[in-house]
Amino acid sequence: MRVEFGTSFGVSTIFLAAALRDNGGGRLVTTEFVAQKAASAAANLREAGLNDLVEIRVSDAMTTLTRNVPQPIDLILLDASKGLYLNILLLLEPRLRPGSIVVSDRADLDGSDGGRAGAYLAYLSNPANGYRMASTRISHT
Repeated sequence: MRVEFGTSFGVSTIFLAAALRDNGGGRLVTTEFVAQKAASAAANLREAGLNDLVEIRVSDAMTTLTRNVPQPIDLILLDASKGLYLNILLLLEPRLRPGSIVVSDRADLDGSDGGRAGAYLAYLSNPANGYRMASTRISHT
């Protein structure tokens, strides 16, 4: 099971679903707060022929991810409100498979995200919480 926080128009969702298809299947649960973005993402997934692998949940992720999230979770992609990253991780953490991957978009260790992901990064950095961190910068030139 894979979970995405922040569907938006479905670009990352399409890549995740394509990876699922190319590796034999699976499910992706993704959340989007803005209904119009979720509708656009659903249309994009249909056009890509990947909608059968994805469930889009529309509303506040702190609500939509509290019910019927299959487990164990192998991958979480955090790509929405940076200030909610820690809350979403803590909500899903009990469902994580050992060795799972948590990917967070623009949670900048140097604080260039305005410090919005500070509590999340502090949690991940604490060895007592059991995470290992790696950071990479991808630029478009």
